[in-house]
Amino acid sequence: MSLPRPPALRPEHCSICGEYPGVGAFCSECGVLMSHPTSADVAAPYLRRLVGELLDLLLFVLLPVWLYWMWRTSGDGQSPGKSLLNLYVIQESGQPLTPQRMWVRELVIKRLALGLIGYAVTLLGPIGNAGWVLLNPDRQCVHDRLVGTLVVMRREAPQPTQAVTSLDSSEYRLPPPAPSGPRVRPAPPPRLVEQAVPIVAVSSRSEVQLSVTSPESEALERSRSQLSQSEYERRRRSLVRQREESG
Repeated sequence: MSLPRPPALRPEHCSICGEYPGVGAFCSECGVLMSHPTSADVAAPYLRRLVGELLDLLLFVLLPVWLYWMWRTSGDGQSPGKSLLNLYVIQESGQPLTPQRMWVRELVIKRLALGLIGYAVTLLGPIGNAGWVLLNPDRQCVHDRLVGTLVVMRREAPQPTQAVTSLDSSEYRLPPPAPSGPRVRPAPPPRLVEQAVPIVAVSSRSEVQLSVTSPESEALERSRSQLSQSEYERRRRSLVRQREESG
């Protein structure tokens, strides 16, 4: 027997633009973060992401300057290049990124694992890492996929469209604004399972006929708890039919 499918974790329509949001972390139409659509986080444009990667690469050449700059901006989820372009790094769930995880992303994964080792093997390593942005609907590089992060821009919190707000409250519920603290993915609504209620049609004539006790009817009533409702009704009608034919 196949198990029931779990309920969808994503709404059918974006609460901001009212369009189909796609399958990524951001709405494919308006770019809002689907886990917190009323927050100020939207997907970073492809071109700005590529320019940010280039700026980080150029600034990393000045290692002391990059380290000091990184120490100042890591608490905000920014690298030196992203601080110039107003870009922020968050977790895929929408939660803010800790400074420790930001250092692992920028220095260990991005610069050492994919940067120096990539340059030692082939020059296509860093280029492929940055170029992955163009192939990913969530604008993620390879190091974003490895660490589980997203790059966003922050603007004024969007408001739902008139078409969405005009929906019936029973069909649509706007999620609360993203809290200032850690963000969590909202739990999916419970799935309602309708249970079929057996409908038993009992004729008044049959009840009258069974009101006269007999050994067969008494045996049937004693074994009623061991029989299903359909089997009990079949045997009861058989006794009524036999009694009518004999009468």
